[in-house]
Amino acid sequence: MKTSGKQQKVIYIQGKNQKNSDKKNYRSTSRYVQKFYFTFFHQYIERNPLLIQSDSEADLCEGRVTINIRKMPSECLENIIKYPRAILRLLFVILNNIYCIPTYLIWIFLLLPLRKLHPDTFYWIEGKLFHWLIANVVMWGYSAGYDIVEVGDDITPALDQRTLVLVNHQSTADVPMLMSTFNTKQEVLPNVMWIMDKVFMYTNFGIVSLIHQDFFIGSGPRQRELALVQLRSHIEKSYIPRKREWMVLFPEGGFLRKRREASQRYAQRNNLPMLRYVTLPRIGAMKTIIDQLGTGQEIENNPTQSTTPPQSMKNINKLIDEEGDEFYIDNEYTNQKTPPDTPLKNAYNAANHNNNDKNNRQTQRIIDDDENLKEKISENEVSSRKSLKYIIDITVAYPDAKALDLGDIVFGLRKSASTHMLYRLYRCSEVPREEEPLTKWLYDRFVEKEELLENFYNTGSFAYPSEVQPTVVSQDLLRFFLIHLFFITSSYLHFQMLSMLYTTIFPLNGGT
Repeated sequence: MKTSGKQQKVIYIQGKNQKNSDKKNYRSTSRYVQKFYFTFFHQYIERNPLLIQSDSEADLCEGRVTINIRKMPSECLENIIKYPRAILRLLFVILNNIYCIPTYLIWIFLLLPLRKLHPDTFYWIEGKLFHWLIANVVMWGYSAGYDIVEVGDDITPALDQRTLVLVNHQSTADVPMLMSTFNTKQEVLPNVMWIMDKVFMYTNFGIVSLIHQDFFIGSGPRQRELALVQLRSHIEKSYIPRKREWMVLFPEGGFLRKRREASQRYAQRNNLPMLRYVTLPRIGAMKTIIDQLGTGQEIENNPTQSTTPPQSMKNINKLIDEEGDEFYIDNEYTNQKTPPDTPLKNAYNAANHNNNDKNNRQTQRIIDDDENLKEKISENEVSSRKSLKYIIDITVAYPDAKALDLGDIVFGLRKSASTHMLYRLYRCSEVPREEEPLTKWLYDRFVEKEELLENFYNTGSFAYPSEVQPTVVSQDLLRFFLIHLFFITSSYLHFQMLSMLYTTIFPLNGGT
């Protein structure tokens, strides 16, 4: 179809206008796209300091933006590798559980005959295996850069004594952090009993805690009374026979984030202090423990009893005196007197000479001949064996008031940080036993914890007159290596043993 010259001119003009319009739209779109990418890219660069760029929009539009890897800060490198590292850490933790927990269980099973023959040796070995297993958990947090800083009173006198440990409870990381600080203290972890929420019984570590005879306490008012009865029985049947020394208790009865609102409502109704960093503690478990074990007050009120069992016959008269006089052969006290003319005097005379086997045997015969003397000594031995000596109050303060959790310890995604632990040491003989004074004593400790934590989060210091200056807990890497070597070697031996047992029970059918 032919077009006239006029029509061609109109078409030409329209085409030219359309071309100019498209060109204008392209430029407008191009500027919009450039502006969008500049804004997006600039924000991305601000968030990721890996990129070193020009601030000029023209440089960005012309592609003059460079990445300078040589000037990459260490924090940026950390951000790049933290997720692959987290996956590797998770795989290691899973593998660690696979070759450690079954090994612990198999060794305990193989040693069960020893439990019947010599219980003390069995419990000692079990405590060592438990300690080595805990060291693996300690290594998870230590390798992630989560250090422990200790400060406060010197707790050395309590390390080998019956001790109740009270701790504020913030998160699932509390127990692993306590394990980290206990790991460096000789003979604490093998002889500790944990009182934990029942939910931990269903974790991978639950079977180990059951064998170690830790105590799991249920939550909720319905289970609380029953749990206290069970705790009393558990102390008699497990804690004392196994000669445990430390007992760890979280008096708040739950995590801070779960109990804070309920605690504040209760405080408001009963005109008690409103706490933010801790919650009001529950007295039930502590009262049960003190009632069951004693605090040593009865020893101070009755000098005829002693908090130290008779290790030798030389101080046997230190225990018994019906007249109320004090007799201390070992010159522990200055008011030493000579006992009256009783079988005890003969024991005194026998022990007051050279402390040899002959004299000890003679003293023992005197005790055996006097049933009343033997019964009283037995009662004092039981009282001494069960009595608590110290209470350690531990205040746990996490960096920036943000508690770590078990996920942080496993994956290690959170930046390296130091968790501070403040120790306050009390003699049990100074702690009241009646419920009302004991409740007030425990409340006062947690009100003090609130003030200590507030000072720490505001100033970085507890503002507590410490006997021990802030000290970072140092773990032994060689010991970690040897413990892993033990579990790996044991796993290999157990695998070979089970393989031989399997082939013995189910032999392969050979060809004819």
